[in-house]
Amino acid sequence: MMMVAAIGEWVAGPLGAFLVVVAFFLPTALITFGVGRLWNRLGGWPWRDAIQRGLAPVSIGLLLSGSLTVAKGAVTGWLTAFVAVAVFGLLVRTRINPAILIVGSGLIGLFTFLDK
Repeated sequence: MMMVAAIGEWVAGPLGAFLVVVAFFLPTALITFGVGRLWNRLGGWPWRDAIQRGLAPVSIGLLLSGSLTVAKGAVTGWLTAFVAVAVFGLLVRTRINPAILIVGSGLIGLFTFLDK
């Protein structure tokens, strides 16, 4: 996402980078802020719980589809497939910080790349 800042900086300098970041994030931030305030105001509304329970599977499905899309591009061979399965297993079975797993996976990828 922050690639837009680099493109804005390349096209129009620091001011362009700033304007692109504002144009990219401000509309979403304002919508999120407005919906959050509305959601809090409708705290006693009887439909709120039903909507929240109905949106849970939708958000899980979107998360899963995004993860699978990233995995298609990231898993390129048997080593990366093994690392992906191992990381998934560790995430499911333990309470380890995912950042540690990301750094470890990156180091494995770096050493594999340097080895070639």
